[in-house]
Amino acid sequence: MKRIGLRTIKTAICVFLCLMVFIILKLFEYIPGMPDNFAFSWYNPFFAGLATAYSVHASKAASINQAKNRCVASLIGGITGILLITMYELCGGIWPNLQAVNLSTFNYVIPYILISLFTIVVVVIGVSLKQHQAVFVAILTFLSVTVNPNVNVGQWQWQFGTNRILSTIVGVLIALAVNLFRFPHRFKNQNLLFCVGIDGMFLKEEDRFQGYMQYMMNYLNRIDANVTLFTTRTPTTFMPLLEDVKINHPVICMSGAALYDTVNKRYLAIENIDKDTASKVLALLQENHISPFINQIKDDVLFTYNQSLDNLGEEIYAEGKRNASYCCFIKDKAPIGDVLYFLIVEKEEVIQPIIDRIHTDEIFKDKLSVLVYDVFEPNQAEGLKYIKIYNQRIKNLNFLHQYCAEKNLNIVGLTSSIHSNHLLRNSKYAVSTDTIDETMQQQCMKIVDSNHPEALFKEVKKIYHYNLSKYGKK
Repeated sequence: MKRIGLRTIKTAICVFLCLMVFIILKLFEYIPGMPDNFAFSWYNPFFAGLATAYSVHASKAASINQAKNRCVASLIGGITGILLITMYELCGGIWPNLQAVNLSTFNYVIPYILISLFTIVVVVIGVSLKQHQAVFVAILTFLSVTVNPNVNVGQWQWQFGTNRILSTIVGVLIALAVNLFRFPHRFKNQNLLFCVGIDGMFLKEEDRFQGYMQYMMNYLNRIDANVTLFTTRTPTTFMPLLEDVKINHPVICMSGAALYDTVNKRYLAIENIDKDTASKVLALLQENHISPFINQIKDDVLFTYNQSLDNLGEEIYAEGKRNASYCCFIKDKAPIGDVLYFLIVEKEEVIQPIIDRIHTDEIFKDKLSVLVYDVFEPNQAEGLKYIKIYNQRIKNLNFLHQYCAEKNLNIVGLTSSIHSNHLLRNSKYAVSTDTIDETMQQQCMKIVDSNHPEALFKEVKKIYHYNLSKYGKK
């Protein structure tokens, strides 16, 4: 059974209060001299209930807007109806009672023509007041006053119209009071930054958030949870994802080498390889006849340089960079300076000796971080991999910690990729799939089935609403 939402509960409470108002008014009838039908003459729980149900909304701002529309509509329709009947009877006419219409006369024809014409008046008034959304309800109120079986002669027409307006206003005020009242609600951990590691969730660069994952990303943003992405990607390939989902914090991209503001489209922080170390890495690669893609950030644009394309994988990568957004590919020697990262497209057995030397040689040891990716489809560039060389400091995510300290946030890491292990290590609360090694699993508060990565988003929802002091680790 689907969970009953807070809006549903609020609607039930509002309807109950509308009925209770009627009961309270009925008590006045026990006062000596008070008319027997005092309550129903001035207040109709049916109209109040309709108005209150119409005005309850998921958000307070929307509820206020709906309430305003309903009140304005009732005033337009009710007053117009009262004036029409009053003017008709002042001119000597008798407004017909629908239950007593004699079809042998034409007493009802003129009033009905007037009702039709005054419907135009109601619409014009609503549009003139720029209350387009209120026009339908205004017509509904107008017809309930003029085409009502109880409307007869004398003063009842304005009394019924007043009843209709007052009942609507009472219902609307009850809805506003209930909607603005701070109900006891689930715990909200708004001091957490949910860093969703998207690598491993998508098999291809063109894949997007779909179905449940897309819904949950937008849901988290809608409930004011702090959420962002953690990825190995550059803005070229992760920005299209944000056409489908909303986030409210900068993206931690290129495996943590940069923090990117997706609103202003600029880099807030980067972890470069220093010039001296970068020169030594380039010399090592050239010694082994490898032409890397050298990536540098200038004026918030990622520039990628490469002198020669030596295999199919490099050609595919370069083709993807040409004319792409947020980057610039230049087939030339890179200028001397700091490097964000080196990218090599090569067979793993060719690059492995170089990786081993980076890990053991004193001039590189503890300065560089090397990540190896499977990115090519079978029969596309078989056997080739991406190898990325970053500054070792990306493993500490220093600028992410600094950003969270400024915002008073704690990091929650969620990932299904081994390339995001350093995100889990730097998280106060970590959730991952069972693809990571056992050592990392011990640091996670929850491990989910890798065949169902959408389960990560369910954990986000739990963590956001749970009292974490009672939510122990796995």
